[in-house]
Amino acid sequence: MGYALGLIFVILGIVVITVIILYSLMQIMGKSNAAKILQYGRDREFFIYEMLSNAFDKGTVFRNLYFPVVTKEGTFDTEVDVVCVTRGGIAVIEVKGNKGRIDSPSGPVWIQRYGDKVLRFENPYTQNEGHIKAINKALRKSGISNVPIKNYVVFTDSHTTFSHRYPWLLKPDNVVETLERLDDKLILTRRDQRIISQIMRNHRRRRNMTFKQKYRKKR
Repeated sequence: MGYALGLIFVILGIVVITVIILYSLMQIMGKSNAAKILQYGRDREFFIYEMLSNAFDKGTVFRNLYFPVVTKEGTFDTEVDVVCVTRGGIAVIEVKGNKGRIDSPSGPVWIQRYGDKVLRFENPYTQNEGHIKAINKALRKSGISNVPIKNYVVFTDSHTTFSHRYPWLLKPDNVVETLERLDDKLILTRRDQRIISQIMRNHRRRRNMTFKQKYRKKR
């Protein structure tokens, strides 16, 4: 009887230890998968941000900035992926992670073809024009005008191809070179750079509901 009872306790102990180990493994895997999901959305911008921060003064490079846009439905924040304040003007960068073949006409809609997947999305250059208007408004509000603002779109996947190419449509391997050419133009003084960078710094926090949040709320 004593032997049987001891055996039962041993088996129960093994079962409990096994459950604890399995639970711990599931927790670790769950956190890892969640991190990967979040990483895909965030790291595209962070990748470009880090690349530019290593090439330019880190105090002139920003990511995930928020600028207010007034609409008939209220004021919403538009989120800007990456901004670099160079001596030649402000580079406003829309970052995309779409893979495969991109039909990239000058019209309002682009198409991604990846395997059997077909996805229509807004022309990112046009999308970024909205960001530039919001940045321009913020600059004018601070008494700054006539600052060159350049529109760039970067696709981070190295295997992405395009049906049309434009000077502003970039891949990671030519982002720094393109912005260095802009920096060489020396239109802005160092003081101008500091003032504009401070304005950008003031927009690192979201103050209103974003357009993305508004869209999700409607779905």
